[in-house]
Amino acid sequence: MNPEINQNAILQAILELSTQVQGVKTEIQQQIKALDKRLDSVETRLDSLETRLGSVETRLDSLEIRLGSVETRLNSLETKLDSVEQNLSAKIDKVDAKMNVLTLDILETKADVEMLKKAK
Repeated sequence: MNPEINQNAILQAILELSTQVQGVKTEIQQQIKALDKRLDSVETRLDSLETRLGSVETRLDSLEIRLGSVETRLNSLETKLDSVEQNLSAKIDKVDAKMNVLTLDILETKADVEMLKKAK
């Protein structure tokens, strides 16, 4: 074999490999640029999600405070209701006792009337 032909073949192969490497390099650079764009988009979306999550957390904190206030008011109303129930129970007991007294007085009066009728 001719050394000049071998050298030309080697140079040709090196040139082809160099062209292929350059093509691969260009493709990799394009893919990196595309990934950078996608990464920017993902970062933007992530920032938006973080902002929304912060808003949700703020609203949740506000709702927890309001819920605490509602619980306090509910406990207060429950205490008042218990107090009203006790007062009404006491008043009903008093009215019941008065009805018993009145009933006894009426029975006594009726008995007296009957005795007077019989005495006549």
